[in-house]
Amino acid sequence: MATHEETLAQLYQGVEQCTNIHNAVQHALSMAGGLSDLLRNSLGGTAAHDEVSGYCESVLTRLELSAQSVEQTRHALDTLMVRFEGMA
Repeated sequence: MATHEETLAQLYQGVEQCTNIHNAVQHALSMAGGLSDLLRNSLGGTAAHDEVSGYCESVLTRLELSAQSVEQTRHALDTLMVRFEGMA
C-alpha cells in the first residue's frame, strides 16, 4: 500500500494530467470549431454540407462532454487532495 506522501504525490500528478488532457481537448474543440466554420463557409446550403455537418456537430458535442468529464475528474482529485492533506 502506498504511503500518505506517495498517495498525495499521485493525486497531484493526476490533477496535472487532467489539466493536460483538458488543454488538449480545448485545442481539439478549437480545431473542430474551425473545421465546422470552414465547411459552413465553403459548403453552406449544399447537400455536401448537410452530409458532413452532422459529423462535425457530433465531434463538437463529444469533445464538450469530454471536457466536462475531465473537469469533474480534476475536481474530484482536488477534493481528495484536500482530504489527504488534512490527514497529514
